[in-house]
Amino acid sequence: MKKLTALLLAALLVFGLCACGSTPNQPAQPDTTAPPSGNVDQITDTTDSGTPLTAPTNGADVTTSSLAVSENEQEQEAAAAKLADYDVDIDTMGLNNNMVTAQMTAINQDPSSYLGKRIRVTGVYDQTYYEPTDKYYNYVLGYDETGCCAAWGIEFYGDAVPEKIEPYTSISMVGKISTYDEEGITYTFIDVEHFAMG
Repeated sequence: MKKLTALLLAALLVFGLCACGSTPNQPAQPDTTAPPSGNVDQITDTTDSGTPLTAPTNGADVTTSSLAVSENEQEQEAAAAKLADYDVDIDTMGLNNNMVTAQMTAINQDPSSYLGKRIRVTGVYDQTYYEPTDKYYNYVLGYDETGCCAAWGIEFYGDAVPEKIEPYTSISMVGKISTYDEEGITYTFIDVEHFAMG
């Protein structure tokens, strides 16, 4: 819960500060039109966990492409369409933000009642680093009705998940609700069977 609390607080701060420039029900997006200034550029490579690396460029030109998940728009559309092919126990697609928040809160508070159930969910991607475990954690986040503040979040992992996902990307997935223990705490996550971006 410490990891999720830290991520939600960070998301609240970031999106709270950016809320003035966003449209309702959609979080503000970072400006990716201009490359970083100075002698450090973000490079397209990432660590195994998907976290972007930064490296001094020593004056060399480095392309600041965010992510190479699926360069083919048709592949992305096909992946999104395939989400509907799965039989699920919990379907949050098409629900209003308050209903999704209530469902995801119930799952996070009482995961034992939902273990093994298949869920279809959509939200926004984010990742956080937790220093005590020296690990990165992937999250799908949902926002409140104003679109400025993260209302819920749940971890997700699985072979269907791309290695590189840019933060704040809209994502959808189907997977089974599972748990794992770390530092004496039980955490809930989605074991992803199918993943789509956009």
